[in-house]
Amino acid sequence: MNTENKPGSIDDLAQLYRKIILRHSSNPVGFQKLIKETCRHELFNPLCGDRIVIMLQLEGQIIEDAAFDGESCAICRASASLLCEQVPAGGIEEFTHTQQWLERALTSSEETDGPPALQALLGVRKYPSRIKCVTLPWTAAASALSQ
Repeated sequence: MNTENKPGSIDDLAQLYRKIILRHSSNPVGFQKLIKETCRHELFNPLCGDRIVIMLQLEGQIIEDAAFDGESCAICRASASLLCEQVPAGGIEEFTHTQQWLERALTSSEETDGPPALQALLGVRKYPSRIKCVTLPWTAAASALSQ
């Protein structure tokens, strides 16, 4: 029996994740958005040419807003967009937990129990050279928070 075309199949899920990545890369949340940043950090990935600047607005231990700028591939841009969509109104501790989960999930086929909105990024696991494209914005945000 062919399960490829059944609703809820793995192919349907992969297609949904591709759509999420495409939507976030073509219409990114937080891209070149002006915020009252309190910290920022820029990172460059010489392997693929991604350059990303993450800007955060903190109020105590809460990330009030997030924005990004730079030139990057679609995967990096989508990851930065998802960061800007998911992080505001959360605490620094929550961000750190999410960032660590994402890094583990991208390098381990067993780690998948994390934020549903970020599951689309896990498709990159099949392409180890692209993992840095996903993690670059999150690493930049972590560096911004640690300054």
